Amino acid sequence: MIPGYKDDKTLYPGIDRTSAGLGGVIPQQTITGYHTAIYKRLYKSPREVALLLDKTFRSGYGCLPIGTVLAEDFNTGDLVPYTPDTISEQDPSRVFLLNDCDAASSFDVELLESYKIASGETIILTDTDTGGEAATIDSIDRTSSNYKATVTLTGATTGSFTVANSANCYLKAEDAASGKRSVAKYILDMEVDTGAGQYAKGGLGAVLLSNAIIYKGSIVGMDATAMTNFGNVSEDGAYYVIK
Repeated sequence: MIPGYKDDKTLYPGIDRTSAGLGGVIPQQTITGYHTAIYKRLYKSPREVALLLDKTFRSGYGCLPIGTVLAEDFNTGDLVPYTPDTISEQDPSRVFLLNDCDAASSFDVELLESYKIASGETIILTDTDTGGEAATIDSIDRTSSNYKATVTLTGATTGSFTVANSANCYLKAEDAASGKRSVAKYILDMEVDTGAGQYAKGGLGAVLLSNAIIYKGSIVGMDATAMTNFGNVSEDGAYYVIK
């Protein structure tokens, strides 16, 4: 899923999705489509006292909304959406397979989604029946079809990843030998448009580190593992308290 790129994502890959052309520089504001603005409140406490940090975001993930839980891409060091434990088609970090990868060295994905990954990078393959397996991309063929891309790995996978079990892959976001290998590190303070498709440029934006009370309903991608990763986040009613 690429947020903000549903209807016209094929016609307008990488285009700035904000109606005013402001990109991701306005805190506490989520803008979708070309004309309709939807505002989402993140902070219960004053934003002015929160500890924030500017970061670079990897391209290809569309308009990441305020409150997105973020991880750090192992391949580039740029930020990407965190991958939750439970597989959902709403997870912007995931690239879902179009065919099975059953102990094989290649698989197909949607063309636009393929720009979330690149040749030479380490990805994690998983499905609802098979734990995460790391693999290295050898090449991505984006020219043989106008709707899909073929990802070729440097070697065949050990596991069987099937479409029936929601087979997907995502960028490795932890320097570890085993496990899910996506670690939650930050919470997005503002909307950031990273672009989509071949013209995507990535983005710049602020992330929340500490000293804030935020609305749980505004957070995208938080789960029990993410809270453990953070170490400084606790729940209190309708809020997350970040110390």
